[in-house]
Amino acid sequence: MKNFQQQISIDSLIIGGVTHCPPIDLSLESGIITGLYSDVNKIEYMMNQLQGDPAINIHFRQDGHYDRLSILESIKFECALYNVKINVDDVLKMIGLFDQKNVKMKNLTYSELQRVRLAKLFIHEKPIHILQEPYQNLDNKSKEIVNLVVKTLKNQGSAVCLFTTNLEDLIHSTDKVFRVDEKGLKLIDLQEVNDFTQKEIPEKLTIQLEKIPTKMNDKLILFNPPEIDYIESIEGIVNVHVNGDAYPCSLTLNELEKRLMPFGFFRCHRSYIVNLQKVREIITWTKNSYSLILSGKERGNVPLSRSKLVELKGIIGI
Repeated sequence: MKNFQQQISIDSLIIGGVTHCPPIDLSLESGIITGLYSDVNKIEYMMNQLQGDPAINIHFRQDGHYDRLSILESIKFECALYNVKINVDDVLKMIGLFDQKNVKMKNLTYSELQRVRLAKLFIHEKPIHILQEPYQNLDNKSKEIVNLVVKTLKNQGSAVCLFTTNLEDLIHSTDKVFRVDEKGLKLIDLQEVNDFTQKEIPEKLTIQLEKIPTKMNDKLILFNPPEIDYIESIEGIVNVHVNGDAYPCSLTLNELEKRLMPFGFFRCHRSYIVNLQKVREIITWTKNSYSLILSGKERGNVPLSRSKLVELKGIIGI
Protein backbone atom coordinates (compact mmCIF):
# COMPACT_ATOMS: atom_id res chain seq x y z
CA MET A 1 0.00 0.00 0.00
CA LYS A 2 1.36 3.41 -0.98
CA ASN A 3 1.96 6.07 1.64
CA PHE A 4 -0.94 8.47 1.97
CA GLN A 5 -2.42 11.15 4.18
CA GLN A 6 -6.16 11.71 4.36
CA GLN A 7 -8.21 14.30 6.16
CA ILE A 8 -11.40 13.15 7.87
CA SER A 9 -14.03 15.71 8.83
CA ILE A 10 -16.96 15.47 11.24
CA ASP A 11 -19.70 18.10 11.49
CA SER A 12 -20.53 19.61 14.85
CA LEU A 13 -23.56 18.40 16.79
CA ILE A 14 -25.52 21.26 18.35
CA ILE A 15 -28.82 20.65 20.15
CA GLY A 16 -30.77 23.49 21.71
CA GLY A 17 -27.83 25.82 21.37
CA VAL A 18 -25.55 23.42 23.29
CA THR A 19 -22.53 21.92 21.52
CA HIS A 20 -22.49 18.18 22.18
CA CYS A 21 -19.68 17.50 19.71
CA PRO A 22 -17.41 20.11 18.11
CA PRO A 23 -16.42 20.03 14.42
CA ILE A 24 -13.47 17.67 13.92
CA ASP A 25 -10.77 17.79 11.25
CA LEU A 26 -8.16 15.08 11.68
CA SER A 27 -5.35 13.96 9.39
CA LEU A 28 -4.75 10.19 9.26
CA GLU A 29 -1.52 8.79 7.82
CA SER A 30 -0.55 5.40 6.46
CA GLY A 31 1.46 3.34 8.91
CA ILE A 32 0.34 5.47 11.89
CA ILE A 33 -1.92 4.35 14.76
CA THR A 34 -3.98 7.28 16.07
CA GLY A 35 -6.08 7.28 19.23
CA LEU A 36 -9.19 9.40 19.88
CA TYR A 37 -10.14 9.69 23.55
CA SER A 38 -13.65 10.94 24.33
CA ASP A 39 -16.95 10.03 25.98
CA VAL A 40 -19.43 7.40 24.82
CA ASN A 41 -21.87 9.74 23.08
CA LYS A 42 -19.22 11.64 21.12
CA ILE A 43 -17.61 8.39 19.98
CA GLU A 44 -20.96 7.01 18.80
CA TYR A 45 -21.75 10.26 16.96
CA MET A 46 -18.32 10.51 15.29
CA MET A 47 -18.36 6.89 14.10
CA ASN A 48 -21.85 7.25 12.65
CA GLN A 49 -20.74 10.40 10.83
CA LEU A 50 -17.85 8.55 9.19
CA GLN A 51 -19.98 5.67 7.88
CA GLY A 52 -20.31 5.65 4.13
CA ASP A 53 -16.82 6.97 3.38
CA PRO A 54 -15.49 4.49 0.76
CA ALA A 55 -11.92 4.81 2.11
CA ILE A 56 -12.86 3.89 5.68
CA ASN A 57 -13.70 0.55 7.30
CA ILE A 58 -15.74 1.19 10.46
CA HIS A 59 -15.30 -1.62 13.00
CA PHE A 60 -18.13 -1.48 15.54
CA ARG A 61 -17.61 -3.43 18.76
CA GLN A 62 -21.10 -4.94 18.48
CA ASP A 63 -21.09 -6.00 14.81
CA GLY A 64 -23.56 -8.80 14.16
CA HIS A 65 -22.80 -12.48 13.55
CA TYR A 66 -24.58 -15.80 12.92
CA ASP A 67 -24.64 -18.00 16.03
CA ARG A 68 -25.12 -21.22 14.05
CA LEU A 69 -21.89 -20.79 12.06
CA SER A 70 -18.49 -22.01 13.24
CA ILE A 71 -15.57 -19.59 13.47
CA LEU A 72 -14.19 -20.91 10.17
CA GLU A 73 -17.59 -20.76 8.45
CA SER A 74 -18.16 -17.21 9.71
CA ILE A 75 -14.87 -15.90 8.31
CA LYS A 76 -15.37 -17.72 4.99
CA PHE A 77 -18.90 -16.33 4.76
CA GLU A 78 -17.55 -12.78 5.17
CA CYS A 79 -14.90 -13.42 2.52
CA ALA A 80 -17.52 -14.68 0.06
CA LEU A 81 -19.85 -11.79 0.89
CA TYR A 82 -17.21 -9.21 -0.05
CA ASN A 83 -15.54 -11.37 -2.74
CA VAL A 84 -12.18 -11.23 -0.95
CA LYS A 85 -9.55 -13.96 -0.76
CA ILE A 86 -7.35 -14.14 2.34
CA ASN A 87 -5.30 -16.88 3.96
CA VAL A 88 -7.91 -17.90 6.53
CA ASP A 89 -5.54 -20.23 8.42
CA ASP A 90 -3.02 -17.42 8.90
CA VAL A 91 -5.74 -15.11 10.23
CA LEU A 92 -7.05 -17.80 12.59
CA LYS A 93 -3.55 -18.30 13.95
CA MET A 94 -3.11 -14.54 14.41
CA ILE A 95 -6.30 -14.25 16.48
CA GLY A 96 -5.36 -17.38 18.46
CA LEU A 97 -8.36 -19.48 17.40
CA PHE A 98 -6.93 -21.89 14.85
CA ASP A 99 -7.48 -24.92 17.12
CA GLN A 100 -11.06 -23.76 17.81
CA LYS A 101 -12.01 -22.99 14.20
CA ASN A 102 -14.89 -25.49 14.21
CA VAL A 103 -16.47 -24.13 17.41
CA LYS A 104 -19.86 -22.47 16.89
CA MET A 105 -20.00 -18.71 17.35
CA LYS A 106 -22.74 -19.11 19.96
CA ASN A 107 -20.34 -21.09 22.19
CA LEU A 108 -17.56 -18.46 22.27
CA THR A 109 -16.72 -16.24 25.21
CA TYR A 110 -17.10 -12.48 24.76
CA SER A 111 -13.33 -12.06 24.29
CA GLU A 112 -13.15 -14.89 21.72
CA LEU A 113 -16.08 -13.40 19.82
CA GLN A 114 -14.31 -10.04 19.64
CA ARG A 115 -11.23 -11.80 18.26
CA VAL A 116 -13.30 -13.32 15.44
CA ARG A 117 -14.60 -9.85 14.64
CA LEU A 118 -11.00 -8.65 14.38
CA ALA A 119 -10.52 -11.05 11.48
CA LYS A 120 -12.91 -8.91 9.45
CA LEU A 121 -10.28 -6.15 9.41
CA PHE A 122 -8.29 -8.25 6.93
CA ILE A 123 -11.37 -8.85 4.79
CA HIS A 124 -12.21 -5.17 4.36
CA GLU A 125 -9.23 -4.03 2.29
CA LYS A 126 -9.48 -0.30 2.86
CA PRO A 127 -6.72 2.21 3.58
CA ILE A 128 -8.27 3.43 6.86
CA HIS A 129 -9.57 1.29 9.73
CA ILE A 130 -11.49 2.88 12.61
CA LEU A 131 -12.10 0.67 15.66
CA GLN A 132 -14.60 1.31 18.43
CA GLU A 133 -13.45 0.38 21.98
CA PRO A 134 -11.16 -2.45 20.78
CA TYR A 135 -9.93 -3.32 24.30
CA GLN A 136 -13.14 -2.97 26.31
CA ASN A 137 -13.95 -5.94 28.61
CA LEU A 138 -11.35 -8.20 26.98
CA ASP A 139 -9.12 -10.68 28.78
CA ASN A 140 -5.36 -10.04 28.73
CA LYS A 141 -4.64 -12.52 25.94
CA SER A 142 -7.24 -10.90 23.70
CA LYS A 143 -5.84 -7.44 24.39
CA GLU A 144 -2.44 -8.67 23.24
CA ILE A 145 -4.06 -10.02 20.07
CA VAL A 146 -5.71 -6.63 19.44
CA ASN A 147 -2.25 -5.05 19.63
CA LEU A 148 -0.88 -7.66 17.22
CA VAL A 149 -3.69 -7.13 14.69
CA VAL A 150 -3.45 -3.34 14.87
CA LYS A 151 0.34 -3.39 14.42
CA THR A 152 -0.03 -5.80 11.47
CA LEU A 153 -2.41 -3.36 9.77
CA LYS A 154 0.06 -0.57 10.51
CA ASN A 155 2.93 -2.53 8.96
CA GLN A 156 0.79 -3.19 5.89
CA GLY A 157 0.53 0.57 5.42
CA SER A 158 -3.00 1.16 6.70
CA ALA A 159 -4.00 4.13 8.83
CA VAL A 160 -5.56 2.88 12.05
CA CYS A 161 -7.65 4.99 14.43
CA LEU A 162 -8.86 3.73 17.82
CA PHE A 163 -11.88 5.41 19.47
CA THR A 164 -12.14 4.76 23.21
CA THR A 165 -13.29 6.20 26.54
CA ASN A 166 -10.21 4.75 28.28
CA LEU A 167 -7.05 6.84 27.88
CA GLU A 168 -4.94 4.10 29.47
CA ASP A 169 -5.74 1.78 26.55
CA LEU A 170 -4.28 4.30 24.10
CA ILE A 171 -1.10 5.37 25.87
CA HIS A 172 0.95 2.26 25.02
CA SER A 173 -0.79 1.16 21.81
CA THR A 174 -0.82 4.26 19.59
CA ASP A 175 1.63 6.65 17.95
CA LYS A 176 -0.39 9.72 18.91
CA VAL A 177 -3.53 10.45 20.91
CA PHE A 178 -6.10 13.23 20.66
CA ARG A 179 -8.71 14.22 23.22
CA VAL A 180 -12.13 15.26 21.91
CA ASP A 181 -14.27 17.39 24.21
CA GLU A 182 -16.66 20.35 23.86
CA LYS A 183 -13.69 22.64 23.13
CA GLY A 184 -12.49 20.60 20.18
CA LEU A 185 -9.60 18.35 19.24
CA LYS A 186 -6.40 18.47 21.32
CA LEU A 187 -3.19 16.48 20.91
CA ILE A 188 -2.11 14.74 24.14
CA ASP A 189 1.61 14.68 24.92
CA LEU A 190 2.21 10.94 25.39
CA GLN A 191 5.77 11.48 26.60
CA GLU A 192 4.50 13.79 29.32
CA VAL A 193 1.89 11.20 30.37
CA ASN A 194 4.47 8.40 30.44
CA ASP A 195 6.96 10.53 32.37
CA PHE A 196 4.32 11.30 34.99
CA THR A 197 3.30 7.67 35.46
CA GLN A 198 6.93 6.65 35.93
CA LYS A 199 7.58 9.26 38.62
CA GLU A 200 6.86 8.75 42.29
CA ILE A 201 3.46 10.24 43.11
CA PRO A 202 3.72 13.05 45.69
CA GLU A 203 2.09 12.28 49.05
CA LYS A 204 -0.21 15.32 48.82
CA LEU A 205 -1.47 14.36 45.37
CA THR A 206 -4.67 12.30 45.50
CA ILE A 207 -5.81 10.47 42.39
CA GLN A 208 -9.40 9.23 42.32
CA LEU A 209 -9.81 6.06 40.28
CA GLU A 210 -13.29 4.56 40.25
CA LYS A 211 -13.82 0.97 39.17
CA ILE A 212 -17.01 -1.02 39.77
CA PRO A 213 -16.20 -4.59 40.87
CA THR A 214 -18.30 -7.51 39.63
CA LYS A 215 -17.80 -11.26 39.66
CA MET A 216 -18.36 -13.82 36.92
CA ASN A 217 -17.27 -17.46 36.91
CA ASP A 218 -14.88 -16.96 39.84
CA LYS A 219 -13.26 -13.99 38.09
CA LEU A 220 -13.27 -10.43 39.40
CA ILE A 221 -14.22 -8.07 36.55
CA LEU A 222 -13.73 -4.31 36.95
CA PHE A 223 -15.80 -1.87 34.88
CA ASN A 224 -15.18 1.80 34.17
CA PRO A 225 -18.38 3.82 34.87
CA PRO A 226 -18.90 4.87 31.18
CA GLU A 227 -19.07 1.18 30.20
CA ILE A 228 -22.10 0.50 32.42
CA ASP A 229 -25.63 0.79 30.97
CA TYR A 230 -27.66 0.37 34.16
CA ILE A 231 -27.75 -1.44 37.49
CA GLU A 232 -30.69 -3.32 38.98
CA SER A 233 -31.48 -4.95 42.30
CA ILE A 234 -33.91 -7.87 42.33
CA GLU A 235 -34.69 -9.62 45.62
CA GLY A 236 -31.50 -8.24 47.14
CA ILE A 237 -29.25 -9.38 44.27
CA VAL A 238 -27.47 -6.52 42.45
CA ASN A 239 -26.52 -6.93 38.78
CA VAL A 240 -24.45 -4.53 36.68
CA HIS A 241 -25.61 -4.52 33.02
CA VAL A 242 -23.02 -3.97 30.29
CA ASN A 243 -23.79 -4.51 26.59
CA GLY A 244 -26.69 -6.85 27.25
CA ASP A 245 -24.87 -8.97 29.84
CA ALA A 246 -25.49 -8.98 33.62
CA TYR A 247 -22.62 -9.15 36.13
CA PRO A 248 -23.30 -9.80 39.86
CA CYS A 249 -21.99 -7.11 42.22
CA SER A 250 -21.51 -7.31 46.00
CA LEU A 251 -22.10 -3.57 46.54
CA THR A 252 -25.54 -2.27 47.46
CA LEU A 253 -27.51 0.12 45.28
CA ASN A 254 -26.98 2.89 47.83
CA GLU A 255 -23.21 2.36 47.73
CA LEU A 256 -23.20 2.29 43.94
CA GLU A 257 -25.35 5.42 43.75
CA LYS A 258 -22.81 7.37 45.84
CA ARG A 259 -19.91 6.14 43.74
CA LEU A 260 -21.53 6.73 40.36
CA MET A 261 -23.41 10.02 40.77
CA PRO A 262 -20.31 12.08 39.78
CA PHE A 263 -20.18 10.09 36.52
CA GLY A 264 -23.70 11.00 35.38
CA PHE A 265 -25.70 8.13 36.89
CA PHE A 266 -29.24 8.60 38.22
CA ARG A 267 -31.36 6.61 40.70
CA CYS A 268 -34.41 6.39 38.42
CA HIS A 269 -36.27 3.82 40.54
CA ARG A 270 -35.82 2.30 43.99
CA SER A 271 -34.39 -0.81 42.30
CA TYR A 272 -32.52 0.81 39.37
CA ILE A 273 -29.61 3.16 38.65
CA VAL A 274 -29.13 4.27 35.03
CA ASN A 275 -26.25 5.83 33.10
CA LEU A 276 -27.86 9.01 31.75
CA GLN A 277 -25.31 9.14 28.93
CA LYS A 278 -26.95 5.98 27.55
CA VAL A 279 -30.59 7.21 27.72
CA ARG A 280 -32.10 7.77 24.26
CA GLU A 281 -35.86 8.01 24.94
CA ILE A 282 -38.32 8.60 27.79
CA ILE A 283 -41.65 6.87 27.12
CA THR A 284 -44.94 6.42 28.96
CA TRP A 285 -45.25 2.79 30.06
CA THR A 286 -48.59 2.92 31.88
CA LYS A 287 -50.74 5.78 33.12
CA ASN A 288 -48.56 6.28 36.19
CA SER A 289 -45.19 4.88 35.11
CA TYR A 290 -42.48 5.58 32.57
CA SER A 291 -39.54 3.81 30.96
CA LEU A 292 -36.10 4.88 29.80
CA ILE A 293 -34.97 3.40 26.47
CA LEU A 294 -31.19 3.12 26.19
CA SER A 295 -29.12 3.71 23.07
CA GLY A 296 -27.15 1.00 21.31
CA LYS A 297 -28.15 -2.21 19.59
CA GLU A 298 -29.33 -3.83 22.83
CA ARG A 299 -31.96 -1.04 23.36
CA GLY A 300 -32.32 -1.75 27.09
CA ASN A 301 -35.51 -0.76 28.91
CA VAL A 302 -35.24 0.69 32.45
CA PRO A 303 -38.24 1.73 34.61
CA LEU A 304 -38.57 5.35 35.70
CA SER A 305 -40.61 6.10 38.82
CA ARG A 306 -43.23 8.79 38.51
CA SER A 307 -41.71 10.53 41.55
CA LYS A 308 -38.32 10.65 39.76
CA LEU A 309 -39.63 12.09 36.49
CA VAL A 310 -39.62 15.72 37.65
CA GLU A 311 -36.13 15.35 39.10
CA LEU A 312 -34.86 13.85 35.85
CA LYS A 313 -36.38 16.65 33.79
CA GLY A 314 -34.56 19.14 35.96
CA ILE A 315 -31.24 17.35 35.46
CA ILE A 316 -31.48 17.22 31.66
CA GLY A 317 -33.07 20.68 31.39
CA ILE A 318 -36.52 19.99 29.94
